Amino acid sequence: MNWKVYISGVAVSAIFGLSFLFTKNSIQHINVYTFLAYRFAVASIVMLLLVGVGVIRLSKKPYWKLWKVALFQPILYFVFETNGLRFATSSEAGMLIALIPIVITVLSPLLLKERIKWYQFLFAFLSFFGVFLIVASGGFEQGALVGKLLILGAVLSAALYNIFSRKLSAQFTPVETTFFMMITGFVFFFLVSIFTGQFKVTLHPAVIMGALYLGVLSSTVAFFLVNFMLSKVPPTVSSLFSNLTTVISVIAGSVIRHEKIAALQILGMVLILVSLVANSYLKSKEMH
Repeated sequence: MNWKVYISGVAVSAIFGLSFLFTKNSIQHINVYTFLAYRFAVASIVMLLLVGVGVIRLSKKPYWKLWKVALFQPILYFVFETNGLRFATSSEAGMLIALIPIVITVLSPLLLKERIKWYQFLFAFLSFFGVFLIVASGGFEQGALVGKLLILGAVLSAALYNIFSRKLSAQFTPVETTFFMMITGFVFFFLVSIFTGQFKVTLHPAVIMGALYLGVLSSTVAFFLVNFMLSKVPPTVSSLFSNLTTVISVIAGSVIRHEKIAALQILGMVLILVSLVANSYLKSKEMH
């Protein structure tokens, strides 16, 4: 694995790891759906500029077929994630998001007719136990529990997005899929914030910073880096960097936002990360 892949992996992990922090800071000053409209407006403008200067090329295709992909990500994923962050801490969100590869492993045999191995079941169980520790350690009072359940809704949405985009990957390039997702995200969240009467123009620094960070770095730059990685290494290897995302989001939440992290939550996070690493290791050994 060359150094460029390592740098890309660490950069993506850092960008995604800090994204919960920027979202959490922004939605303290503005309605959730208005913020999402801002974020996807920035991402759509960046994408359109890249099309304009010829960095991205789009061909004529039946893009409406991507509706299932766009429904799960960005629409459902961000409805769950951003509302979840109103109640859960950014550290908890980072811990729970680490579950995505495990949920994909569990759902793949059902939706993609892929065979599942004994060890994948074992590690899926281990990581779900880790999630239980993270959720239980914050107590079961209504607000905290609602936040974590919403983040788990985001995890399920991301896993389904992954599976449906894999089904359509023969028809659409990753760039085409992302372009469609960004535009759909902007139109959907803009309309929601208009129809709920919550849309407002704000120049609050936290909101502007959040929209720029998430719209430019999380939605565009990180996406190109992920594509670069996937062209060089198998998904089992690239998904290991998502573990680093979790660690960064937890450290950032603790250091920057002074979020309290319980010992049980650390144990839960370790169980999820160990499951991911062991699962990837055994899978890659099988492939050789």
